[in-house]
Amino acid sequence: MARVPAWIACAGLAAVALAGGCDRLDCFDGGPLERAYRAGQSEAEAANRADFDRGRADGLALSRDDGRRDGDAAGYDAGYADGYWGDAGYDAGYGAGYAAGLGDGAADPFACGDGAGAGAADGDADGYDAGWADTYGPAYDAGYGDGWAEGQQQCASYAPAPAVRRAAARAPAAVGAAPDASVDPEALAACERRGYRAARDSTAYDRGFAAGVAANRDYQAGFAAGWDAGYATGLRDGQADGYGDGWADGYDAGYADGYDAGFADCYDLAYFRAYWDAYDAGRADGADAGYADGYSDGYSDAADDC
Repeated sequence: MARVPAWIACAGLAAVALAGGCDRLDCFDGGPLERAYRAGQSEAEAANRADFDRGRADGLALSRDDGRRDGDAAGYDAGYADGYWGDAGYDAGYGAGYAAGLGDGAADPFACGDGAGAGAADGDADGYDAGWADTYGPAYDAGYGDGWAEGQQQCASYAPAPAVRRAAARAPAAVGAAPDASVDPEALAACERRGYRAARDSTAYDRGFAAGVAANRDYQAGFAAGWDAGYATGLRDGQADGYGDGWADGYDAGYADGYDAGFADCYDLAYFRAYWDAYDAGRADGADAGYADGYSDGYSDAADDC
């Protein structure tokens, strides 16, 4: 059977716990393994320097027009955010929209009708339940006593249900152990790869580009000029959009509050009336049901007690 290189086996286990000897490779042995590790580091550091230099050159190559364009975009974004969330933006629109919505919601012709309908339905249900509850218990007790008396006169035999035996089966749990698996390492290749990965800098190009841009005077001059113009435009657009969005959200919130106020006034009145109308019906039905249930239970218990 062919041997699997250690660095391939370790790479396959990178997303899980190290296994089979991958974590026992010592790349700092002061000998050939450490030299391989340092060689990987040196290769990565050379690649980092090349990326940094390339990024810096690209940053230095930018023109004044590039700076003006980027500055205009960055300034616009900053101005837009300030305008949208500033005093003349979203908050101002929300307040104005809320006031308008509150008046319209309170004047909604359906608010009172909807509230009255919901209040009547809830009041009817709650009143009926309350009336039922008030009479069911006393009626049950009265019915139970009458049922018991009748049951005592009609005593019947009663045989308890036979006991049922139950058996439980047990199954032994399977126990297994996976044998340790190991592969013969290609230690030099593995340590060189580790050294490379430890020293490789994925941000080298970006750092170089930022350094080049910072040192590019033409670009910086264009950026500053573009920023001012972009900020002014963004501020104006942000205020307009923020006010519009705030007005829409405020109107919806105000309308809901106005509607709810009209709804609640009519709900309460309808609920009160429906509650007491249904209460009497619930009392009558609760008394009938309580007596019947109590009589049945009392009769049954008396027969069982014979």
